Amino acid sequence: MEEIDLKELIAIFMRKKFLIISVLIIAGILGAIYTINFIVPEYQSSTKLILVQVREQNQDVDEDMTASITATDINLNSNIVHNYTEVVTSKLVANQVIQNLNLNMSVDQFLAGLSVSSLPETEVIEITVTNTEPELACTIANEVAAVFVQKTEEIFKVNNIYVLDTAEVDNIPVNIHLIKNIFIAACIGLVIVSAYILLINTLDTTVKSDTDIERILKVPVLTSIVYTDDSVKKKTKSKSSSSSSSYGPTESKNSYKTTYRNGGKM
Repeated sequence: MEEIDLKELIAIFMRKKFLIISVLIIAGILGAIYTINFIVPEYQSSTKLILVQVREQNQDVDEDMTASITATDINLNSNIVHNYTEVVTSKLVANQVIQNLNLNMSVDQFLAGLSVSSLPETEVIEITVTNTEPELACTIANEVAAVFVQKTEEIFKVNNIYVLDTAEVDNIPVNIHLIKNIFIAACIGLVIVSAYILLINTLDTTVKSDTDIERILKVPVLTSIVYTDDSVKKKTKSKSSSSSSSYGPTESKNSYKTTYRNGGKM
């Protein structure tokens, strides 16, 4: 297998630097056009709910028992958070919200834009709704929270969920990242143009330098002849004739003799 010379590889890319720069610019422009014109903006709104333990006011317990029960209740709440998150994403809640808001979407479409998460080491549940309309996302999030509280009371026969933060309208899309997409498109363009340059260089078997001859024939190059076209030769002759004519014939010969006698030193 032919070894890859790093210097030669860098020289290859340097010779194609204008092509590389052009591809990077075009790829970045295409990434910006795709982001602006073809990505549908989506907006998110979130609401937070907390689980608390509700006690009867006439419940008579001492302080030690209260502390013990409170710790137990907290552990119990932590265990049922998972069950509550399943209720939020159930079809029972989805159908009720769709009916209440007269939404023109199926249950699957509704659930696709709904996500529920519980904050670590807390009894806080966060409901997030994603939609192409920011106002509708906010309305759905708040309605989901209200229906969830209602259904929880019906199913578990408890009233231990309260809304911490209601959803608000957010007009900043969450799926449009212009700079990021431009950078990604430029990286893809760089990979493509690099692969193209390497492929073309690999398929090109022509001899370009004495190094190629040594590598192919396995013999050292003793001498090489520099090729110049006729235009370069004519320019060289015209420069040499103009420089010699500026001294005159006698002065030119004397300069030559002096150079010869002094061993090439003027």
